[in-house]
Amino acid sequence: MNSLVIRLSSLGDVVLCGAVTGGLAPVSFLTRRAWAEVARALPGVEEVLVWEELSADSLRRPWKQVIDLHASPRSRRLCLGLGAPVRRVRRYDLRRRLRVWAKAGAPPPPVVQRYAEAAGVPVAPRPWIPAAGTGETLGLVPGAAHASKRWPLARYAELARRWSGPVVAFGGPEETAELSSLGVEVIAERGFQRTVEALARCRRVVGGDTGLVHLARAMGVPTLALLGPTTAADGFWSDGAEVLELDLPCRPCSLHGGPSCPIGDHLCLRGIEVERVWQVIQP
Repeated sequence: MNSLVIRLSSLGDVVLCGAVTGGLAPVSFLTRRAWAEVARALPGVEEVLVWEELSADSLRRPWKQVIDLHASPRSRRLCLGLGAPVRRVRRYDLRRRLRVWAKAGAPPPPVVQRYAEAAGVPVAPRPWIPAAGTGETLGLVPGAAHASKRWPLARYAELARRWSGPVVAFGGPEETAELSSLGVEVIAERGFQRTVEALARCRRVVGGDTGLVHLARAMGVPTLALLGPTTAADGFWSDGAEVLELDLPCRPCSLHGGPSCPIGDHLCLRGIEVERVWQVIQP
C-alpha cells in the first residue's frame, strides 16, 4: 500500500517535501495542478493526484497512512473518512506570528524537521531531485511572489556583468527585462523540465526567499539566498543553507513577504551590497 502525502502548495513547500518522500516510499502525492510536475520528480513518488481533478471517490483507497504536510482546513477535510492513520505537520502559527508582531520568542523548528517529525522518517540528504550535471553558469532568480522579497534588479544585472561565464535568469518577462537586455538567457514559463535542465547547468544560483531557489537547493546546486522580510531562523532556510541577511530590529516583518516595506526604506535588502554578494559567489 502507498502512503498518501498531502501538500497542496506552493512551489517551495512542495520541493521541501522531498526531505521525507523517499523515506515514505511508495508515495501517492496530492497537490495542485501547478505543482504536479514538481511532485512527480520527488524521490519515492509513484503517483501524483491533482487536487483540481479529484472525484468523490478518488481518495477512497486502502492507504497505509496519510501524511498531511499542509495542515490547512482544506487538507484536514480531505483526510476525513479515509480510514487510515493520519500524521500531520505542526504549523507553529502563533509562535511565527509572535516573531513578526512582537519580535519575541524562539523561532519554530526548521520546516524539513517538522516534515520529518510528521512523517516519522529522518530528513534525507540532498539532492532530492537529481541534477544532470554542473557547469559554469550563474543562475539568477530576481523575482518573488511578494515585492518585499526582491533584491534590486539592477544589482542582479551588475552580478551578470561581472560573471565571466554564461548567465541564466529565471522568472517572468517583467522580472528579467533588464537582464535580457544584457544578453542573459531567460528561462520564463517554459515548463518544469526546462527549468531543471537550466538549473543543472549552474555553478551557483542567487535569489531571494522563493520557490525556484528551494528547487535549486533540492537539486544540490550551490545557492545563496538573500533574505529581507523573512529570516533564516523563521523561514525555510534554517536547515544549513547559505544566506545573506542583515541584523535589523524590524525583521522579521512578515510571514511570507508583502507588497512593500512596512516602514518604507526596504533596508533589509537594499542594505545588501553587490560587493558583499560577489565575495560569496565569485568563481
